[in-house]
Amino acid sequence: MGLLTDILKEIPQAAVLKEKIADIEAKYAASDTENAILKDDLRDAKAEIARLKKHVEELSHKDTELDKVEIKLLQILSWPTYDHHLEGLSSYVDQHVTRVEYHLERLEDDGYVRRSPVIMAGMKTTYSLTHKGREYVVKNDLLMV
Repeated sequence: MGLLTDILKEIPQAAVLKEKIADIEAKYAASDTENAILKDDLRDAKAEIARLKKHVEELSHKDTELDKVEIKLLQILSWPTYDHHLEGLSSYVDQHVTRVEYHLERLEDDGYVRRSPVIMAGMKTTYSLTHKGREYVVKNDLLMV
């Protein structure tokens, strides 16, 4: 009878242990769920950081990155009495039209220059300085009298 008595004495403790084990398993499952959520949040945060770094890089275009042809184009575009179309600008900077077009596209992409749309057939696209372009010309003393 000693063995049966020992087993019966263990039954209340087994129920308590089972309850503790169930509690621990629930906490473990909850921590797994929280861990998965945190990993998703971290992945989202890293993606947002990368996006913001790229945005900052785009916005912090350094003036020293401008090519000397681009600087000359900005200077010419600040002159009100000159033709501001591709062929005219090409002749002013003494560069091939394709090279000038490349530099104008870079300046436009960087926000220094805007292109006016052609409204009627036969009209030429003209270029003008944006506020950023005027600011560059003024701050770098490129205005000619």
